Amino acid sequence: MLKNKILFALSTFLLVLILQQIVWTQTSTVSATVTPSTVTTVANKGNGVLDLIGRFKLTRNMKNVEYFQKINAGSFDRNGGLLLGNTYVLPIKVVKFDGKTIRSTLNITDFDLAKRIENYNIEVEQAKLKKGHYKNTKELWVPFEILLLDSNFADIPKTQNRREIKPDYSFLKDEKINKTSKDLEGMAFYIIAGHGGPDPGAIGNRDGFELHEHEYAYDVSARLAKRLIENGADVYMIIQDPNDGIRDEQILKNGGNERMINGDAISPIQIERLKQRTAIVNDYSQRNSNKYKHQALIEIHVDSRVTDKRIDIFFYHRSGCARSAKLNKDLLSTIEEKYKIAQPNRGYSGTVSARDLYTLRNTTIPATFIELGNIQNPADQIRIIQPNNRQAIANWLCDGIIKHFGKK
Repeated sequence: MLKNKILFALSTFLLVLILQQIVWTQTSTVSATVTPSTVTTVANKGNGVLDLIGRFKLTRNMKNVEYFQKINAGSFDRNGGLLLGNTYVLPIKVVKFDGKTIRSTLNITDFDLAKRIENYNIEVEQAKLKKGHYKNTKELWVPFEILLLDSNFADIPKTQNRREIKPDYSFLKDEKINKTSKDLEGMAFYIIAGHGGPDPGAIGNRDGFELHEHEYAYDVSARLAKRLIENGADVYMIIQDPNDGIRDEQILKNGGNERMINGDAISPIQIERLKQRTAIVNDYSQRNSNKYKHQALIEIHVDSRVTDKRIDIFFYHRSGCARSAKLNKDLLSTIEEKYKIAQPNRGYSGTVSARDLYTLRNTTIPATFIELGNIQNPADQIRIIQPNNRQAIANWLCDGIIKHFGKK
């Protein structure tokens, strides 16, 4: 009996030691040291690159891994792992807060971008990773991923002076562009046609033919791009098809040839596809922030639901972004007005709501995510297969954008 009591006491003591070690390891992995320009942490047993990135509230993606690996070159074992007890620099730049605003501190004009940086600082402060509010400590943490900094700690203002980006309208092929107004002059729109490349999106069936979402989303996107350009805007078509421009066929053949605007192939992995297009929108909009008075993201899809469910064009916006909400409401009201004229007895039941979608959540400029209808529903299919209907949708969306952004 005494032997059993001794064994029990010993095992309890060892368990307490183990739990203490676990707690110590977990708390020590999130400790940080701040220099005038960097945030560093020490690698403990069991830590990996993604573990450190995630613990400091950075996105667990390959871009941050690349940042981390570059700024810590030579500090990994032969398998690319972290060295126990080694100090590592995190992809976070420490900037001295000027006592005024984040925008004046970083020499940026984008309010939503500044808000993301503020929210990040609040998050790491609440997680006890950072001591004190940036307004009191005059210490602002800026993740590389938010301002897309080069990983050599280049000064922030230099990120606004990288190679100029110019719109390229080769995706419109031989379409003639007739400038009709200057209503959108000085504005830029980034259009994402949903899916593309290896991802056809939703697939409907009609008269023995397959209807691929990405082909119809792309056609409407190209038509909308043309109308925006004709009204004075600059347009960046994020997904581009090297073979197809605007098409007037009802059944659009699935080519799957789309590529990113920068020429990159579209990833076969869904999350990587989302990261690709989001990263480009963030990169371009940040580099263009001093060039345009307004910028906005437009993403176009065709929904897929049960075949007997007919749905009207509806809209999603970024949660908590008042400018995005207002943009989407103006688009909704424009579509409703157009239907009252074109089909007085039809009615319109489109909606606007916030939704936590990847591209909305991870971009900062005003944005709209548009669903054109149910690709499974025969009545909705008419809306997307008839080229005149696709053109009408593009025209109406353009009118809604002019209503929101256009010169008064």
